Amino acid sequence: MKITHILTSLGLSKNEALVYMTLLTDGMLTISGISRASGLHRPAIYATLPELIDNHLITERQVGKLIYYAAEPPERLRRLLDEMHHELDSVIPELTKLRKGAAPLVRRLEGRAGIHAVYEDVVHTLKKGDVYYRYSSEGKQEILTVGEPPRYVEGRDKKQLERFVITNPEYVKSREPRLDEALKVVPKEFLPFDYGVSQVIYGNKIAFIDYRQELATIIEHDTLAKFQCDIFRMLFKRL
Repeated sequence: MKITHILTSLGLSKNEALVYMTLLTDGMLTISGISRASGLHRPAIYATLPELIDNHLITERQVGKLIYYAAEPPERLRRLLDEMHHELDSVIPELTKLRKGAAPLVRRLEGRAGIHAVYEDVVHTLKKGDVYYRYSSEGKQEILTVGEPPRYVEGRDKKQLERFVITNPEYVKSREPRLDEALKVVPKEFLPFDYGVSQVIYGNKIAFIDYRQELATIIEHDTLAKFQCDIFRMLFKRL
């Protein structure tokens, strides 16, 4: 059952999920009542109760000589999800350290959706106020043909990402001047600089986009990205 799978994904055992769902369905029950409704033996039920109580998913109350158990509202499950997110956030930096020195991670993406995925990855990867660098040798028509993801500009502007671009005159003419985008044109001897491709350097990633074949490749590697970033900045400074 899908609900059981979600509950176990949140860290509950199958028996804990079954007891919780039984109490949600049948209301306040004793141990004997839970056993009859769920089909679990009493020892298995006793084993599940402490964890469910600790997670604030059920409560117990005494009525006369009997102890009854009741399910708390399902909204309490969000607490488990928040804890998982917190634990994941704390372990990601350690996992990232393990990847240093490893071979580059390469992803190949196809079609307009693949190119759009690069734009989205730029926004997703970078933090607020970060900078990324781009070589653009494509023309205005190629950009219009492929387009941009619907929420790319909104996400980019919300994070206040700055962009440095080395490109051709046609690309410059197609852009409205923006304070968060610095453009420089390649020297005349390299014009028209029209290959229908672009390269984006952001965070620890380098993305290559071929607009004419609608292909994209993302390379994730700390050293390679830093190397390409330094080359771009040296070139941009001298143009």
